[in-house]
Amino acid sequence: MKRYWRFAVAVPFAALLMTCNKNPTSPPTHKGPSIAMVNITGGTFVMGSTDTANFSMSIPTRTVTVSSFSMSQTLITQGLYDTVMDTNPSHWQYGSNYPVEQFTWCEAVLFCNKLSKLVGLDTVYLYDTVNIYNQMDTVIIDYSKNGYRMPTEAEWEYAYRAGTTTDFYWGRNYPPVTHEDTMAVNSNAVWFMTDSLSTAPVATRPPNPWGLYDMAGNLFTWCNDWYCDDYSGILTQTTNPEGATSSPGGAHVCRGGSWGYFNCGYIETAILTAPFRWNMYMYTNGWMVGLRVVRGTH
Repeated sequence: MKRYWRFAVAVPFAALLMTCNKNPTSPPTHKGPSIAMVNITGGTFVMGSTDTANFSMSIPTRTVTVSSFSMSQTLITQGLYDTVMDTNPSHWQYGSNYPVEQFTWCEAVLFCNKLSKLVGLDTVYLYDTVNIYNQMDTVIIDYSKNGYRMPTEAEWEYAYRAGTTTDFYWGRNYPPVTHEDTMAVNSNAVWFMTDSLSTAPVATRPPNPWGLYDMAGNLFTWCNDWYCDDYSGILTQTTNPEGATSSPGGAHVCRGGSWGYFNCGYIETAILTAPFRWNMYMYTNGWMVGLRVVRGTH
């Protein structure tokens, strides 16, 4: 039951008059860290791949519709993460404009909720308790809230493709077979063969057609979805799919490729393409996974 208290205060008439003559006080505004977001108009696209040899975890293809949303223009930087969380867990601490890494999926949840609170938005993630290791057993994702969250796997792939139908958003397919194909990969992605065994500052490569940087390479991106090899959930959900309801290994989906992946072949870039999927245990941190936040339209 709510309790209401009344206070009787004696105010001199002159003081009351002075108070009434003041300009009305503006409602409080929430000030917090700013983050560049790109508005993405919803639509329908073909998700996944038909390439059973290279993208077996991304088959079969299915037609998926996603609603409009906004996505951070870059990976979350170490500077922003430190501003919000008052810590920088990154291994590669070379500057505030480098992407943050080495944090768990659960810590990404905590970051999104705290960022939402700092700017006066509703938090998306609900959980009962967090232990000293920043672990939480049960997380409920309320997509109706207007705060920041991780993208769904479908939202990520839709944003990566940016209206293109090729494996790479710069207009070429996997595998690269010519010198020009290789140069296109090197020009558009931070990966093992182009950088010095570490991440690079965000936005050092050209953006995709929708203005999003580092969608391929630099760091994988945590997604909301539980990971299942058979695309469980997305196969039956064709509008705003949220993926599987659980994962046998307790892993979440990661997308986008990383600075640290390579192969001894001519050039291995499957990890930089839209069809490629990866996963990581929700309580594991690593040098190859970062964060990109989204907000739904409300």
